[in-house]
Amino acid sequence: MSSPLATLTSSNYGGILLLLSVLLLAICVSRDLINLAPRRVKLPGPAGFPLVGNLFHMRAGHARSLAHWTKLYGGMFRLALGEREAVIINTYADVNKTLIQQGAAFQSRPEFKLWHGAFSRALDPDAPTTIGTTKFSEQISKYRRLLTAQTSAVKLPRFVQTFGTETPYILPQLVNLLAESSKSGVAQDLGFHFWTTTIGISADILFGQRFDEDTTRLVADVNIKAFRQRSLATPVHDYVPFVATGERILLAAASPVRSILRALGCASWLDSIYEAEAHAAELRDAEVAYCKDLLRDLHERLDAGDPTPSQMGDIFRTIDDGTLTPNEELRLATTLTGSGMSSGTGLTWLAAHLAAHPELQEKAYRAIEDVYGGEPPDPLDTDRVEYIKALGTEAGRYFASIRLGFPRETHEDVVVDGVLIPKGVLVVYNSYQINRDPQRYDFPEEFVPERWMEGHYGRTDVKQPKVGVPHLNHGAGRRVCMGVPNVNKMFYGNLVLLLHFFKLERAPLGDAARAAVFPNLRAVGEASLEVHPIDDQVSASDPQALPLAAGIKLTARDPQALARWLAEGHLELDQWDRPNPTDASLPSDIVDPGIRGHY
Repeated sequence: MSSPLATLTSSNYGGILLLLSVLLLAICVSRDLINLAPRRVKLPGPAGFPLVGNLFHMRAGHARSLAHWTKLYGGMFRLALGEREAVIINTYADVNKTLIQQGAAFQSRPEFKLWHGAFSRALDPDAPTTIGTTKFSEQISKYRRLLTAQTSAVKLPRFVQTFGTETPYILPQLVNLLAESSKSGVAQDLGFHFWTTTIGISADILFGQRFDEDTTRLVADVNIKAFRQRSLATPVHDYVPFVATGERILLAAASPVRSILRALGCASWLDSIYEAEAHAAELRDAEVAYCKDLLRDLHERLDAGDPTPSQMGDIFRTIDDGTLTPNEELRLATTLTGSGMSSGTGLTWLAAHLAAHPELQEKAYRAIEDVYGGEPPDPLDTDRVEYIKALGTEAGRYFASIRLGFPRETHEDVVVDGVLIPKGVLVVYNSYQINRDPQRYDFPEEFVPERWMEGHYGRTDVKQPKVGVPHLNHGAGRRVCMGVPNVNKMFYGNLVLLLHFFKLERAPLGDAARAAVFPNLRAVGEASLEVHPIDDQVSASDPQALPLAAGIKLTARDPQALARWLAEGHLELDQWDRPNPTDASLPSDIVDPGIRGHY
């Protein structure tokens, strides 16, 4: 029996080719007309492809694409991302006009199918999303007030002091990990050391207990991978409705249909959908499980009269009338459990950079020596060594580990420079590009810690007051990250101990060290000696830039002093003898009323 295709005549072929040619011409002529995204925002911007708009430009690598468009269209421009119309903010001046001066209009969040559907609500349609990814409401305002009281700079010493006096504080555990690595004499990637430490500190402070290594590894792994579910412009079905409809039909199709697709070699796309959805559900399952376990354990300890300060514990003590539902408790817990992730990412980037620049290490070590006179530094005395603070601030600016700030959505109609941005428009502040705004920073493509020292604030050519956030890694305006005090203290404490006790040197990873890279997705390559913020990241389209693996050989500066420091356990640092402040005992004039959370 002949194939139906074999019965086509040459005229049939000609007709089909003519039809395809006309269709292709129509698409080319109307590429700017066949768009799903509305044209409500009268801003300039690049032309997009039919139906998908600028979706694939972004998926190819948003940092370079947005930098190119900033040169062409200025500090604010419009993109079409499938059916979503987006406004991209690229300069400090435009951040000031929008997120800061008109913050109320830009305080909401958009919803995305993968994050809010497959991940956040994968197990339960009523499951809570994190506070940071939820549209603005009076309920979110309530949660933010609860969390602000627990994440302010004045409240933090209440938590860290307790861990110093009653349990071994986790920062010595970092030094112990580094010391063990230095004994091996071979290069290792330090991602595990930093992420498990910073996320471990966050979780300790949140629940009032030390985590074992397995739990810390799990929490770190889940949060790093879960953050990748928030990628902008991916997956396609988040932005193109008919793709989502087609996927639902295919996913709902009977098994024989899927078998036929696989036999025809057309199932790789279908399989990738299954894998992405299943992976999101697995991550959510793990997150919900450990948060529920930790909350249950905390309630049991509180009921038994445990007075240990903790963020969640203090919230429960404040609200003792049962007004928080289990879902609300879970929302608070999932929001804060992985809050040390960005610190771990920044430290992993910075350590690789310092390992390739011994002159920066030596300058940092001398600065520590000048302050402490050879004695071990206090990791919680965050203001003592200016150069260490400057290294941390510059790492946040230069590497911009949060490349695209958490997307906003206009909460109401707003006019910016005469241009109407209606309610419900997706708004993205381009952290990477803003952190390289030449009006804000001189030598923006260079790593220059001195721009934050001796009265300088972003520029080396002028001294100026410390006005506004130093960089956009933690956001700005109404939903700036509430955890900045925690982030700064964790970053400083890790960094000052690392540089006091060890020298770092870049070296290739051996097979065993490559197999141990954490998380394992970073082992797809090894960072260059330059440690380039774009070229040496795992994915060009992730919202958080994870650095590729980097081999670092550690050498103890003074092995005997290091051994003594670890043996002491750090229960004698003067930090532990300081008063244990509570909100009631603190004078009102030192409470920062400007702290507002992105949660």
